[in-house]
Amino acid sequence: MKVLIVLMGGIFSSCAIEKPDYETLQKEGNFEVRKYAAIKVVSAPMKDMGKRNDSFRKLFKYISGENEANQKIAMTSPVFMEDAEKENAASTGKMSFMLPAKVAEKGAPAPDGDGLAVTEISGGTFAVLRFEGWSKQDSRNKASAALAKLISENKLKPAGSTFFAFYDPPWTPEFMRRNEVWQRIQP
Repeated sequence: MKVLIVLMGGIFSSCAIEKPDYETLQKEGNFEVRKYAAIKVVSAPMKDMGKRNDSFRKLFKYISGENEANQKIAMTSPVFMEDAEKENAASTGKMSFMLPAKVAEKGAPAPDGDGLAVTEISGGTFAVLRFEGWSKQDSRNKASAALAKLISENKLKPAGSTFFAFYDPPWTPEFMRRNEVWQRIQP
């Protein structure tokens, strides 16, 4: 019974937080083409996915009030990650938290943390694929390759690099997780 309560708590906690709105343009199984408005984010550099906890801590401190306004900011979903390991191990990726709409409208407080920046993911059309196995590099690589194949099969034109969106807390069981790989596509 306790396990069921924990699982249900994970479901309801991830459902209750703010997520970006989008319009679905196409859907086939776990593959979607979506249209998003700009998504305001706060970002931290991330040397590699193995060091993602360092980036998460910096971002969590920011939303916990370690910012120029000492303002607490609600947690949102997903956590976005650009995977430095995927393309060039010497490069730096980044982790980003979406800012709540009300905070973005009023103007997000400037970060106090080292290397943090308030920016945005430009609005546009994205090809998105839901996948399992968020913590393993091989799973993320396979998801990126599967998305590239679907983009090609659907005669879409990719722009830029892929990035990941992780919607659930780390303790959520794998079979219940919502993990996605995103690729901007040209109109």
